[in-house]
Amino acid sequence: MKIINNKDSNFLSDLQFYLENRLQDNSEEIDLEVKKIISEVKEKGDEALFYFSKKFDGVNLDESNLLISRELRNEYKNKIDLTSLKAFETAIENVTNFHQKQLPQNYEINKNGLKTGSLWKPIQSVGLYVPGGKAVYPSSLIMNVVPAKVAGVKRIVVVTPNVNEKINPYILALLDILEVYEVYQVGGAQAIAALAYGTKSIQPVNKIFGPGNAYVVSAKKQVFGKVGIDLIAGPSEIVVVADNKNNPDWVASDLIAQAEHDERSQSILITDSQDFSTKVLSSIKKLMKKLPKREIIKKSLDNFGIVVILDDLNNAPEIIDIIAPEHLHLQNESYEIIFNRIQNAGGIFLGEYSSEAFGDYIVGTNHILPTSGSARFSSALGVLDFMKRSSYVEMSKNSGYELEKYVSQMAAIENLDGHKLSVKIRQKQKK
Repeated sequence: MKIINNKDSNFLSDLQFYLENRLQDNSEEIDLEVKKIISEVKEKGDEALFYFSKKFDGVNLDESNLLISRELRNEYKNKIDLTSLKAFETAIENVTNFHQKQLPQNYEINKNGLKTGSLWKPIQSVGLYVPGGKAVYPSSLIMNVVPAKVAGVKRIVVVTPNVNEKINPYILALLDILEVYEVYQVGGAQAIAALAYGTKSIQPVNKIFGPGNAYVVSAKKQVFGKVGIDLIAGPSEIVVVADNKNNPDWVASDLIAQAEHDERSQSILITDSQDFSTKVLSSIKKLMKKLPKREIIKKSLDNFGIVVILDDLNNAPEIIDIIAPEHLHLQNESYEIIFNRIQNAGGIFLGEYSSEAFGDYIVGTNHILPTSGSARFSSALGVLDFMKRSSYVEMSKNSGYELEKYVSQMAAIENLDGHKLSVKIRQKQKK
């Protein structure tokens, strides 16, 4: 891990360099290939889906098996551990309870014959992408489906690749528990294109959600505008704030947990003790030896991990707001002071017992969070992402008479005489 100290003359520029270093975008070739895939799906529909599924995933699809059959859906029943399934069911309950609190309220204002209001409605149809390759996360299915159902979305479509004739049995089990029945065994950029533009077998949706590889991310970018998308997710990241009263093994485990996601994940420790940071680094070396993904962890921490040494942890909020991390774990003794001052963070975990992994799985908060500094302007996935808002206006004759002069004055300044006419004519003419 890179070590930088706020006493260094280039401290802020070094910090910015290390934050941006992993985000260098070399996706031009991917974008061009994805553009061709999208074009093929738009032109050839199902035929293109079947071709690309054979080419990329090694699976033979046709109109008879694109939609996952009841037989295939039932295959999970002899392949899962029921105790583990209970854990997912507990997660569903907690995520549902948390997200039900997010349901927005409609409102209406009545004043002198003028009625204005705001009305929330669920999006009519959404598409959820569920990866099926190296990284399969059943928990992410929960984090997408539950807020969609709480919002009241009527049509929920799931696309997930069948890789070498296999679909993760826990994904299949959760689809049953969550009562999602329109599920297509197709993945990649071609699945995103199908959700956006539709084919003979897959009707288009209004908005697309879910993580994926670089091809899926590129496809989501390219279809945006035709449909809505949730967010553009980058590699996972965490900032841990700790002092020398914390357990270095615990802090090391938090940094390791984030690093095992991806070689480009970023784990950052902010502390006021050089000695403590040395202990944490020693703990990382000790603990990672026992983990199956130790090579991924090592590359992530070696290439993108950062230790930030501050004179005073009361200065940490400024650094945190610059980073705007996806995950923030405050476990230093005075964490409440920092918590009350920060502005930019996706998910915040308070105290040394609140491991970020609890948020990934079980406590109810959503683990789909803004990455790459986008916590400066966006939030965790939630119910509002699956809804849209309309405003409405109803005016009486008297309220129109009272407000016409203001509209006329403002329209005249903007040289919009048609606007002025549309309000004045109602004052001069009877029906």
